[in-house]
Amino acid sequence: MFRTPRYQEKTEYIRFNLDTPLTFPGNGQHQVKAGKRFFVRDRDSVYDWYNAYFRVNFNFQTLADGANVAGDTRSAPINSAFSLIKSMTVKSAGKVLYEAFDLHKVIFIKNLLDYSDDYARTAATKQFWYLDTDATDQTAAAGTNAGSKARGALSHGGATVKTIIPLNRFSFFEELSDRLLPPLQLEFEIVLQNDNELIFQNDGTGRRIVVRKFELWVPRLTLTSEGQKIFNENFLKPTQWTYLKEVLHPSTSKRDASGSWLISAGVKNPKHVFIFFQQTRKQNSLTHNPYIFDTFDLDGDDTAKLSSCRLQYGSHNLPEIEYESDFALRILNDLENFRYRKNDYNTGTQLQVSNFETIYPFIYFDLRSIKSVTDDPMTLIFHYRLNEAANAHDYTIFAAVLSEQEVVLKQIGNELVFV
Repeated sequence: MFRTPRYQEKTEYIRFNLDTPLTFPGNGQHQVKAGKRFFVRDRDSVYDWYNAYFRVNFNFQTLADGANVAGDTRSAPINSAFSLIKSMTVKSAGKVLYEAFDLHKVIFIKNLLDYSDDYARTAATKQFWYLDTDATDQTAAAGTNAGSKARGALSHGGATVKTIIPLNRFSFFEELSDRLLPPLQLEFEIVLQNDNELIFQNDGTGRRIVVRKFELWVPRLTLTSEGQKIFNENFLKPTQWTYLKEVLHPSTSKRDASGSWLISAGVKNPKHVFIFFQQTRKQNSLTHNPYIFDTFDLDGDDTAKLSSCRLQYGSHNLPEIEYESDFALRILNDLENFRYRKNDYNTGTQLQVSNFETIYPFIYFDLRSIKSVTDDPMTLIFHYRLNEAANAHDYTIFAAVLSEQEVVLKQIGNELVFV
């Protein structure tokens, strides 16, 4: 409502630079990933944080000498500009408003489910979003993986990849679609992703991503008199709301044929849980893509497979009839209901039977119907069985948990502050 001309006289994007400028690595070195900070100190303006974004330019180089990667080389950056960010913490007056680690895999799952097929092939390309299409052929310059080939074409030969990372894909900012924050100071602390999780290189020879530009762009609003009234009445008073905080839990490395994995000893108000398996050797490795999952093929030769599973939250078991991997269509059907797409005939999804079973097999548990009487944290346990032990390769289980988190704005003196 407040983004219409009736309430806005003008909108202009304001650029904020890093507190400490980027440094660029020498030969044989990786770029320093930690210590990236943005400060927004302007308390006299109204900003539309839902439509803010990071601007990022980067180069794809050989590690040894910083040379350009040749156009026929079988290597490419992995999917999505969101992969560039490993962790992010947002603070206001020392209060942590949002904190998330290993963001790239959680945001990837959300984007995979939220982006329609049309949006993924058009508007999402601004975010370097080119979905992998082949789990076995991950090469950029050859083969059938259309996503890897597209990303290679954009990054080879010394080309500068120019991309944006919308803040509204991170859950705290996602909930600002219908609200404005009062004028306040914000601090962003960001750690960029390490190169082994950013690059696929088929022979493991050294490659690196060098970020050349990293900026924060935020719309500053000039309100009409009617807009200022709406802002004063709705956003300059104590209030509270909730958002779904994303947390990624990895298990220890396993080979067991069955087990019960304690994801967390105490989780409060979880709404969504996504589970996927991945061979441990594929993590933090140039020769493997972190977005290719192994849930239905744990040792790579189609022998050790997930047979059945169920999630336990306190005394609740989901689903009532446990999932079985030989009925993957049931799992996919329930997964589509994350954004209520199961019966949406007007838009397409990026997931379909073949890529779900071979490239992106993960399991979804919907906890939105669970109501806690005491509102106390409860244990979250994943129970699973394989058809046989994964003797060829260890595996790790990942759980992406989206839990309801409360945000409270309270008036202290003449100021509104987060508490």
